[in-house]
Formats: sequence, structure tokens, C-alpha cells
Amino acid sequence: MDKDLLIDDILKEKAISENIILPKELDMKIKETIINLPERKKQKSKFIKRTAAAAIITIATATCLCVAFPAYARSVPVVSSVFQFLSDRNLIDRDYIAYSSDLNLSRTSNGVTVTINNIAYDGIDLSIGYTVESKEEMKDMPHMLDKEFRINGMLTSFGSRGTGQLINKNTYVGVDSFHVAKDYLPKEIQKQTLGGNVTIPDTFIMDLKIKEFSNKLKGNWDFKFKVSKEKIKEKVKDIKTSIDLSSLRPGLKVNEIVFTPINTALRSVENNAKSYEMVNYLVIDEKGRILSAKGATGSGSDEINRFYWEYTFRNIYEDTKSVTFIPSTYTKYQSEKIKNSNGSWENDKKDVLLDINKTTVLSQGKLGDYKITQVEFLNDKTVIHYECNGLIAAIQPYGLTILDSQGKEYPLSKEVVTELGNNKFVAYLEPLSFNKMYKLSAVDYEKVYDIREDLKFTIDVK
Repeated sequence: MDKDLLIDDILKEKAISENIILPKELDMKIKETIINLPERKKQKSKFIKRTAAAAIITIATATCLCVAFPAYARSVPVVSSVFQFLSDRNLIDRDYIAYSSDLNLSRTSNGVTVTINNIAYDGIDLSIGYTVESKEEMKDMPHMLDKEFRINGMLTSFGSRGTGQLINKNTYVGVDSFHVAKDYLPKEIQKQTLGGNVTIPDTFIMDLKIKEFSNKLKGNWDFKFKVSKEKIKEKVKDIKTSIDLSSLRPGLKVNEIVFTPINTALRSVENNAKSYEMVNYLVIDEKGRILSAKGATGSGSDEINRFYWEYTFRNIYEDTKSVTFIPSTYTKYQSEKIKNSNGSWENDKKDVLLDINKTTVLSQGKLGDYKITQVEFLNDKTVIHYECNGLIAAIQPYGLTILDSQGKEYPLSKEVVTELGNNKFVAYLEPLSFNKMYKLSAVDYEKVYDIREDLKFTIDVK
């Protein structure tokens, strides 16, 4: 790393950390000026481009982790905090607040301004909260598509997932989470990925070069910033295991469970195979609280005949003492549908007439049920109160849909639902007519998943 750049970084950090009491507006302006001091230019150097065959499969879920702190960018920000904004809309978890860092770095290219507001890093994921402001109307959500990462100057690559919201036709607020953990993979797999040999230390300088977003926004947005897990590393608990699940998949074993203040991770290995059908896990603590799934990444090698998975879930609660993992696979019925349709299919549904005056139950058989406890028809919105009982809370708490008599659908998706705790939720829909008939509909999950409670295992946390 260039020594001048490191000195600049130290001086900026020292200036920001000085404990001087100033008027709020002046204090904010000074910190903003320090953060935005121009970078020194590195001397030009030659480098050799490397290419490698990628062997990573990334399965992204609709949910996403996040960070949240007040944000002050170079221009007045659209919202006071990107991650507070998203957590208020149930798009990200609130638990990352204490472990985030503010950056507020802005770059403009081709009439598009990108601001990196906040980051959070726990050694498993690096979550980046950002704002995109475009002079032209954006019709789709712009997740980072073509980007380049360098860790302390070394080129590398990461899988990712993301979520966010267009708050108007010109502005998007979102978070992309990049899966940086590689140390649990053997060298035979690491060498197959771009930058697989790059060591990820607890603290490093990241160069992030964004060239394109997923809604065809192209340009050059270059950022350099420090990443550290100093706030979090003492609270990470890594538990080695040797749990045999070979009755589900050939050679399948759970090797490791990692608990951090912002993630729970399960790491497994199985025999390499041409079909990478996942084993899913339902995760519940001793109080019956669900640790919802975030996503999974998988990497395999023919050389060693092994395939490694890492599944991530939300972090445990402060008072959690133990966590139970329940494996599940697709039913034979569902697997045949997947094979026949190349991964795209219409699931079987079940529905029941919605009683707007009484409790309505939509059974999922042995998996539990959805229960609508109250419907409020207000002038500006309709409020749906509901519960998820049994394992359905872990399988899909946001799987309900309201259908009117004309067949119009009103999904109770994560974007419109607020979690109240203890598997209770409230959804806010557009104003619906009190005089219409409605149905409650959901996927028939009994036909989708085979829940293997006979293979469940419990890990003590405290």
C-alpha cells in the first residue's frame, strides 16, 4: 500500500476521533470536510491481469443484512440514514446498527451520483449501504453489477445479494452484501476463483470500482475506504462440529457453526455432484424464535470430490442460549417439477375465504398455519394482523396473499409487513373495499418441503 495514502488515512481518523465539543452543524461540517479530503494519487504501475474459472454458486434470498447510522454525504442526503430507512420498511434487520461505520463518500459519473453511506463487516459478509441519484428516471432497482474489488491492492471477487427501494423516480436507496469469507474453503477450491488466494485480514483498505448497475446505468464510480471488524471480532463465537447428515446427501457433514452479532452461519461439506440441490435448514432458538434465512453460497471441486456450502441466517438474540437446526429437502413431487421445468414452475396453492369479522386460519398441515386475527379497513390503508404458527414461521412468514373477487392479488410481502415479535406480524396494504369478498392464499408448503425433524441438532450458544 502507498505510505502516503496510509498516512492520510491515519491523519483523517485521528482528526475525526478528537473529542472536541462543537456546535452540531459545525461539527458535522468539519467531519464531512475531513472525509472528503482529496486522495493522493498513486504512481502509475504495471500489473498483470489474471483470469480464473469461477466455481461459485450464489443463492440470494429476498432478505438482506444491513447497517444503520446517521448519514451526511457531500450533498444533503435524501434520507438521514440509508439503513434506518430500510430497516423501518422491514427490508433489513436493525441489529447491525451498533456495528456499522459511516463513510459518506460520493462519486458522480454520466449524470449519476453514487454515495456509499455505511458499511458493516463481521468476517462473513461486508454490507455496503448506498444511494444512487440519477438525472434520468430509473425504472428498475440498481444493484451493483459490474464491479471490481481490491483488498490492500490485491484483485479479488465476491458473491453478493442485495435489497433496497426506489424512493422516487430518480433516487434509489439500497444495501448490497458481499460474501467475503473464504478461509473455511480448502486451497483446491480457493484457487479456482478470482483472487481466491487473497487473504482477508481483520482490517484492510478496499478499492471498489463500480462500472455498471443492474438497470443499465454505466459509468465509473471509484471508492477507497478502510474496512475493519474491530468492533465485532471479540463477540464472534466459532463452534466446530462433526454432524453426520449423509442420509440426506452423500457425505454431508456440518463442520462449523459461527455466531456473530450480525450473522449466524452454518458451514457444511458433501461429496461433489453434478446436481447442486440444496439442503435447507430451519433455525429456531430455545424460545421458539425464528432465525430467518438470508442466503447461501456453494463451491465445489472435482479435484478433491468435495462441495462446500455456507448458509447464513439472522443473528441470535441477546438472550439466546441454544439454537436448533432442522434440515429439509424438496419433496419428490417438488423435485420432479424442478427437473421438468428447468427451475421455473408454478407452485400448488391452497386458499380459504377471508372472514373480515373473525379469525381466519389457513392450514399448512403438520407445518403449522397462517392465522389472520384482525382486518382494519381505514381511509388511507388496510391493516392486516396475522400470526405464523409452527414451522411455517421459519419456512415463509411473508408467503400470504389476499385475493379479491376479481382475482387481483395483494401480497403480504416483506416490503409491506412489520414484524412484531413472537411470530406476529402486521401488514399495510392499499385501501381495500369493505364490501368485497376476499380469499387468503399461500403456497402449499407441505408439497414443497420434506422437514426432517428426526435429523435436527442443537448447538449451545452460552
